[in-house]
Amino acid sequence: MDIKQLEIIEFKHLKSKSNIKESAFSIESIAKLIKKSRDSGSPYTILTGAGCSKSAGIPLAGELVKEMNLGFDVQLSNLSKEDRDNYNKCMNALTHQERRELLQNHIQEANINWAHIGLAALMDNGYTQRVLTFNFDNILMRACGLIGLYPSIYDFTNADVNLQNLIIDPSIIYLHGQSYGFRQLNDENETKDHANNMTNFIAQTLNTSPVIVAGYSGYNDGFFEQIDKHYCGEQRLFWIGYEKEIPEHLRDFFKKYKNHAHYIGGQDADDFFVSLMQQLDCLPSFFTQHAQHTIKILDEVIDFPIPNTDGAINILSDLRQQMNKIGNEVLSLKAILHNLMMEGKYSEVISTVESSENQDTNNDEAKIEEIKNIYAWAQVNKASEDWALLKRDIDNIDIKVVDHIFKLFEQAESVLSYSYELYTVWGVFLSELAGLVDDVNIYESSISKLSKANKLNSSAPTAYYWGTNLLMLAELKDNFAYNQEALEKLLIAEKADPKNVYNLACSYIRLGDIEIAKSKLITCKENKTLPSKKILLKDSDMNTFYDTLWFEELVASLE
Repeated sequence: MDIKQLEIIEFKHLKSKSNIKESAFSIESIAKLIKKSRDSGSPYTILTGAGCSKSAGIPLAGELVKEMNLGFDVQLSNLSKEDRDNYNKCMNALTHQERRELLQNHIQEANINWAHIGLAALMDNGYTQRVLTFNFDNILMRACGLIGLYPSIYDFTNADVNLQNLIIDPSIIYLHGQSYGFRQLNDENETKDHANNMTNFIAQTLNTSPVIVAGYSGYNDGFFEQIDKHYCGEQRLFWIGYEKEIPEHLRDFFKKYKNHAHYIGGQDADDFFVSLMQQLDCLPSFFTQHAQHTIKILDEVIDFPIPNTDGAINILSDLRQQMNKIGNEVLSLKAILHNLMMEGKYSEVISTVESSENQDTNNDEAKIEEIKNIYAWAQVNKASEDWALLKRDIDNIDIKVVDHIFKLFEQAESVLSYSYELYTVWGVFLSELAGLVDDVNIYESSISKLSKANKLNSSAPTAYYWGTNLLMLAELKDNFAYNQEALEKLLIAEKADPKNVYNLACSYIRLGDIEIAKSKLITCKENKTLPSKKILLKDSDMNTFYDTLWFEELVASLE
């Protein structure tokens, strides 16, 4: 569709079937608060759990349960079938040595992931002075060493927590022990007793510095009970979660402190901390100034004291000279683009490529193709970035920016026509845009892109938006047949996200399956995924339930 056609369409508030839902706090706004806290002398404390180590190769609790059932079948023989699915019960059945055996191979084989590089960078730049972790692994220590940072390390299973004032920051504090330590706390009773012993430390932490919680579920370890008990809203708290909606066991806490404690859902730990690094412009020099970083590390090594000579010999002098030479050389275009992509500077990638005319490629076709790919992905990321900014003020959409977003996607397609990710992102953008302008052509264009993504990869996450588009087309084109197609797509989407089924309920209503629709709406109520009261009352699909007591109670339950 020619975007110019949209100029005559009045932008309006979102319809109920649309899925644009922005948190009050974006990564950008969180980064601003983090910077302000550092500059005022009160840097954030960060609390990390298993989710921060998953991409490094450390399994989550559910995966460890399966492993225990396979590898420690005899040790678990006294447990019931139900208890054998319970992480705490299984861990309690193992000896401390068996627990070490379970975890050791995973920890030895783990890689350094981007969540921990991000944590190390935040620590190195003073944005956090203290990381508390429930994890046993050494990934954060390794990430710090990678960038030349060596924080203090404390194991609170063996320390006197009443001596907390003696902690030297920056520091990493192991709350439940280290993989090579004398103790690791695994079962529920151990962790609850330990949390009770740390009550003063937890209270002081929560009320003297702002806090970010990441990769931590809050289940069954006693620590969240202490957070709930001691947090009073004195400092701001961000809880970064993988689940899109607030988990049930955390809802009362966030309801009680809704102005000061904020759940930021749908976040992958790696993506979150990389985004923070980009926003705070603190990507470690190891990645952007390779030679200079190596020289800095080498400068810490003293000369080699060879026996029976008049003096020491600097055996690293040749390496230093070589790294100095590399540091003084102009980076290749590809290296420059890689650095800019790492820093999230997509506009600079685009402008650098457009002004370079393929310099420094020596007509090497492989290099030219790689630069084209970097350029195309920068366009996709820039389009997504611009759209995210526009959505924050949907009453004042700049049509010129929308036009530019269209062009970025179209240009990227010439290189990335093989990529299902491109068509998925493009299709979602079109679906959200169509929800703003009620335009049939844009809905159909969105379906076209999502269909291409699905053909390239049948597991592409397209079903929710595809089904939503079909529901809207059924209204706009007054064509009932779209409703059945929508149901098929939304049933697929339900498998991926069984809590977010409002549009599926609407589809069942249109097809006359009222009781199933009612059950889906109840599921949404239980999982806090209903739209706002205003949208619910305006949605014509809900007319079926008007004047019924249960629907009145459903509406009344919304804030």
